[in-house]
Amino acid sequence: MTGFISLMSELAKINPQLLFKHKEDDENTISVKAISSDKTVCFFLDAPKDYFGFDSDSFAVIDFNRVVAYYNTFNKPTDDPKTTEIPELTLEYNDSNEAVNLFVKSSKYNTSLKHRLANEDVIVKPSFNKVKFPSVDSIVNFTEDQQANINNMLKLIGADRMKYNFVGDKLTLTLFNTKTSDTYEIEYDLEDSVTENFELVTPSAGFALMPKGNFKVEVSKAGIMAFHLVRDDAVDLILYIAKEKKG
Repeated sequence: MTGFISLMSELAKINPQLLFKHKEDDENTISVKAISSDKTVCFFLDAPKDYFGFDSDSFAVIDFNRVVAYYNTFNKPTDDPKTTEIPELTLEYNDSNEAVNLFVKSSKYNTSLKHRLANEDVIVKPSFNKVKFPSVDSIVNFTEDQQANINNMLKLIGADRMKYNFVGDKLTLTLFNTKTSDTYEIEYDLEDSVTENFELVTPSAGFALMPKGNFKVEVSKAGIMAFHLVRDDAVDLILYIAKEKKG
């Protein structure tokens, strides 16, 4: 539970307004999707119902950061597992089986915090159910350390654009500040050589919003990238970043 909440708290940086639903045709899977306000990145997440079960068809949170703050009020890890408490999350339903309140409970302190859930109609969410991915023309892997270095360099030079140049079996990534013309360049190995060299340019904002982790990145020369978060559990998370639109 704590690991799932931690991941969702990072995804709340993309958009704190989250809608949790049972996956279509699969009541045992929770599905969450969201898009950033500037539309530079969107994500689709599937996780087992055991991670955060609920009886209603769905429920919405207007600011998941507040839920995380409530959860962490009681989530105090210690060196002794016997004294470490994992807060309990429960939902309250109305007569129509719609979720109306979320409770964060502490059995250790015999107390709870209540959060009023949002009307689903006010949640900003992608208007599509899936992302069209024409072809996988290249694959590159980023470690968490490499991701951290990229983010540090984005901040250092104030980069607002990222150029991905795929040539042979190499990716040359260039971060650049369009106002100052400052750049940072680094090279990565590809899983396989590309059949045709290509490049794409994206805003940097979407990359900077992604959660920490190791990523397997599928790239289509049509101008879209799928960042698959590599995890050792049953959570499936894909983030999409598209090339910058001209004009």
